[in-house]
Amino acid sequence: MPRINTDQLLPADFHVYAGRGVVVNHPGIGLEEKTLPTINHYKGKNGGYVAIYTGNAEKGVYGVGGGIYVVGQVRVPGHYEGRYFIPAGYNSDDNINHDPEILKICEQYFPDMKGEMWIGGDTGGWFGIQ
Repeated sequence: MPRINTDQLLPADFHVYAGRGVVVNHPGIGLEEKTLPTINHYKGKNGGYVAIYTGNAEKGVYGVGGGIYVVGQVRVPGHYEGRYFIPAGYNSDDNINHDPEILKICEQYFPDMKGEMWIGGDTGGWFGIQ
């Protein structure tokens, strides 16, 4: 799968539309507008976003199913392979969910989530990457 680099930064108050097990970056019938906190920690070239997940429904912005909720997203160095973001230093088959360095960055911006969050790279859809 080819690597896709993006230099595009998303706004801090990134609007998403969620409902019926779907979340997209454009309005749709039956979808509710939500503001997804987006932190542009890394502003350089070749970066992307890790989504921050939790099992805590009260702290989540929207659900993705199975009792999993998205709290926000943070931009770090790396590249996309398809719609999945791969942080710098990782390969597509690596598990980034509990990377201590990235989690430490996320905790700077979401301190109330410490110990309740994990990360994932399924964020390429915001850029139209399939």
